Amino acid sequence: MSYSNYFPNSYLEARHNFMACCSEGATFIESWQHPLRGIVGEKLYVDLACFGDITADKVLVLLSGTHGIEGLCGSAIQVGSIKTGWHRQADGDLAILMIHGLNPWGMSHFRRVNEDGVDLNRNFLDFQQALPINSLYDQLADVIVPQQWTTKTQVKTFNQIVEYLFNSESQIEDLARGQYQYWYAPFYGGEVPTWSNRVFDKIANKYFLDKQVVGLLDYHTGLGQYSTGQLMTIANHTVTQQNLASAIWGDKLVMTGSENSVAAYQPQGTLITTLQNKLTTSICIAAAYEFGTIPQTEVFNALRADHWLHAYGDLNSEQASEIKQNMLNAFYGDRSDWQESIFNLALSAQEELYTGLKSGVASFCTE
Repeated sequence: MSYSNYFPNSYLEARHNFMACCSEGATFIESWQHPLRGIVGEKLYVDLACFGDITADKVLVLLSGTHGIEGLCGSAIQVGSIKTGWHRQADGDLAILMIHGLNPWGMSHFRRVNEDGVDLNRNFLDFQQALPINSLYDQLADVIVPQQWTTKTQVKTFNQIVEYLFNSESQIEDLARGQYQYWYAPFYGGEVPTWSNRVFDKIANKYFLDKQVVGLLDYHTGLGQYSTGQLMTIANHTVTQQNLASAIWGDKLVMTGSENSVAAYQPQGTLITTLQNKLTTSICIAAAYEFGTIPQTEVFNALRADHWLHAYGDLNSEQASEIKQNMLNAFYGDRSDWQESIFNLALSAQEELYTGLKSGVASFCTE
């Protein structure tokens, strides 16, 4: 089997592959057009494909593109799931929904963030309340993203970050949990709900609120060892939901922020948390599946460079091309061994979720 046929080189190719697969097998497709255009002027969309009966009491959701560029991998998993016929298990009892390219602008422009520099998975907050404070960025925002990006400044500022973390009460976890003041720096959660946030809310209101059970897998890349995966959930499940999630995935499921997690922090404003809070009358089993690429210091440096480029750099320069290639190295993989491993890991997790929702939910629903 050639897994490379599933894995696209661009948002344009990813959407073409997805829509071509769905056109024959989906019960219906619904799309939301983004107000901006992509890197080559293409129109951008969030696309939803339904397989099976949308009126089913249970729904299994596969989500790609929460973090823009990471959606290239998520799209490949969705396309491969259709091409291998996995989606045909959907029926009148359990529908399968695939949400493609939730942050299509970031996916097209090879950015983890959206058009406003917002990390979508830090943006699901109640913005009527006071925003969280992350004092680390008061000290380090302009060190993480300096005004100059040379070999000398990269080394100097990285050493400054390490020295600050060593000598302060802040932990390395504070770098990634979210910050809400510095738009040009990584992990910025924004000040209002983004376009993608609002689209996801529409989808949840329209297709999830009346369900007895919702199972969701949100695909991510950039954390962990090369070609490995880790299923992560947030400490927001009810006891019933947590027991069911553990029954479905066993020891493969870890809690974000735990000592076993590749994400050694508790992120703020996540999509999974807001979905679980919204679905108060449903059982909601949700996990992020994180796939490893390159060493973490290289991933962090690629992020820093990309934020520098969009704040201070020249997007048409040779340096910009190099930075974008480093982003692809950090959040995507073009090697066949990586693609094969990631696709099979994902397919296994999907099958376990499907089996659990089909056979394991009934006893919990009657408790």
